[in-house]
Amino acid sequence: MRGSYEGSINAPKLKLVDTECISRITRDVVLKIAETGNCVIVGRGSQHFLENRPDTLRVFLYASTEEKVRRVAARGHSEAEARELVDTVDRDRGAYIQKYFKVEWPTRSLYHLMLNTSVGELNSVDTIVSFMHTLDTSR
Repeated sequence: MRGSYEGSINAPKLKLVDTECISRITRDVVLKIAETGNCVIVGRGSQHFLENRPDTLRVFLYASTEEKVRRVAARGHSEAEARELVDTVDRDRGAYIQKYFKVEWPTRSLYHLMLNTSVGELNSVDTIVSFMHTLDTSR
């Protein structure tokens, strides 16, 4: 758009959607949703947006690279595609957190619980729910 004279005539008047804008919108949406009560918010820096809220449970889910590759490959990707996707997603997540929050990803001190999901989906859910109930009764 800005590469031509015609495209740049009204450029200062435009409100472009760029990564900075998306980050602000994401923060606003996460904070608004958190105000509504019980909810699950996944990713995009929500742990940082909500770090000062005592009514949140912040959980970091992880798995080994091999486990993540196996899961992605099970969805129809070749092993090479799965490995590239896993590496790219993890690298992008780390870069996003570094750019917008100036910290390494994951910032372990932000989380109440870090859980290796290699134990299986049901065990992961049971562990999170059990931990949540433990916190509720201790407060």
